[in-house]
Amino acid sequence: MNVAYGAHPRQVYDLYLPAKRDSSTPIILMIHGGAWKAGQKEDFIYYQNLIKSKWKNVAIVNMNYRLANNAENIHHKEIMDDINSVVNEIIANKSKYQISNNIGVLGSSAGGQLAMIYAYKYNSSIKCVGNIFGPSIINDWSWYNSNNVWLGGYTGDILSEYVGQKWDTTAYKSVSPYWNISKSSQPTIIFHGNLDPIVPVYQSQWMHNKLKALGVINQYHEYIAFHSFDNTQSDDVMNKLVSFFQIYLK
Repeated sequence: MNVAYGAHPRQVYDLYLPAKRDSSTPIILMIHGGAWKAGQKEDFIYYQNLIKSKWKNVAIVNMNYRLANNAENIHHKEIMDDINSVVNEIIANKSKYQISNNIGVLGSSAGGQLAMIYAYKYNSSIKCVGNIFGPSIINDWSWYNSNNVWLGGYTGDILSEYVGQKWDTTAYKSVSPYWNISKSSQPTIIFHGNLDPIVPVYQSQWMHNKLKALGVINQYHEYIAFHSFDNTQSDDVMNKLVSFFQIYLK
């Protein structure tokens, strides 16, 4: 628990190793949400425990990362550096931990966007991606230019703090998973609620259509839900995710 991978207090992760493991044991890296500027790895414990109950021989890394913060000059690049540091550390210690270097990434909300962009743009060795109601189009002007009572303010202010600058089409496209997929992108499974008041459901629908058009293996599952799933839906999400990851995480 709270294994340090850097000097910042947020640079820690929890590591769960199955009792019966070997050099073929795959890893799921979990990236929490919180609008890039809040949240913690403990928010993912419910899903983490569901995965452990459904897949006995997978290792799980549940990480914290430095949160977006204008005052500390922490933005997209710093968060990507943190994810990369955790991945590199796990791979460097695979013999010690008795696991493989086969990693799938899973994130929810902002963490879903981080999981996708990290895999698509920065690390082609990631085997598969899971996105739970995360945004895929950061350069969505109508979304950027909206006030959101659920987020407590102007969506553009939140996106600006994450990206590190106010609206700029090129900069915002560069951190959008939608604009960083190609025919060689990793198999991806996406989940979204069709009543989501925070992340527009059409972003995941468009993402699914583009992945399909490019011939990228993907699944898209939509639920009658807001920006969260109830216990029954969550169980279904994890059943589908585990089945998907078991195929491609090897």
